[in-house]
Amino acid sequence: MLSFVDIDREHDLAYILLRPELRDRRGAVARSVRVAHDIVLDLDESGHLIGIELLNASARLDMDELKTATREIIVGVKEAAQMLGVEKSNFVRDHASKPDFPAPIAELASGRFWLRSAIEQYAESKKKPSMKPLPEEETRRRRARRR
Repeated sequence: MLSFVDIDREHDLAYILLRPELRDRRGAVARSVRVAHDIVLDLDESGHLIGIELLNASARLDMDELKTATREIIVGVKEAAQMLGVEKSNFVRDHASKPDFPAPIAELASGRFWLRSAIEQYAESKKKPSMKPLPEEETRRRRARRR
């Protein structure tokens, strides 16, 4: 997903323009919708997402990384599925619907959108082996075998 990011460090704001061809076009935004206390979505006349304003940007983005990184910071279902190495068709069922999966920053008719960093953190957390304690009965059986 091609995007352009405009950062205002003094006011801790970030604007992510998802349709760079509309960057200097007046009147492209038909309405703005606040979806969280610090997130505002800009939509065109058809209800398609044009841009995302983060009012407390440093809480959601690594501002230092944005200086040098050229990667896209917003991902849709297709990109998130690729990041996790799963098929797009299984992604929502197997990952996005789970309670431990990051909440999307926007859910529109055109799809869900996440911060890339949130998906990366989720993917990293899934790589770590879980150290679930064994049930007590299984633990006893293993100890008995060792004797």
